[in-house]
Amino acid sequence: MAKTQKKKEKEPDITFFHDDLLHAPADGSEAFLKGWKCKKCGQLDFPKLTPCPNCWGSEFEMVPLSRTGTLYSCTDIYIGAPGMKTPYIFGYIDLPENLRIFAQLEGEVDTFKCNETVELTTGTIGINNDGLPITSYKFKKVSQQ
Repeated sequence: MAKTQKKKEKEPDITFFHDDLLHAPADGSEAFLKGWKCKKCGQLDFPKLTPCPNCWGSEFEMVPLSRTGTLYSCTDIYIGAPGMKTPYIFGYIDLPENLRIFAQLEGEVDTFKCNETVELTTGTIGINNDGLPITSYKFKKVSQQ
């Protein structure tokens, strides 16, 4: 009598916001990045660094970061990572809190310039192993009104 083996189901590729990075309210209000201020020395970091690299403190308070910043540098990517549709753009954004954030930029290649004002948005940054979109923070040009 032959034993039948049960085929193991594939584990889903679970991709999610990291709670320490981004607050994206379900009610549709504006998302914001989470800065982490050391309660011992006051150093502000993004992302959260444990322990604090300045004083080795281990207690932090969350500080909502500014939604706009200045594009420090950027690059257009034509040969990308798996799960990311090319071309796409990455850049460093300087926030008023004296933090430099690395993020994907939303827009067309060859359209961003250093020192432009950009603002936080959320959107698809790639596709996971199950073919589902990975949503996270991005920055885009500030809308001209």
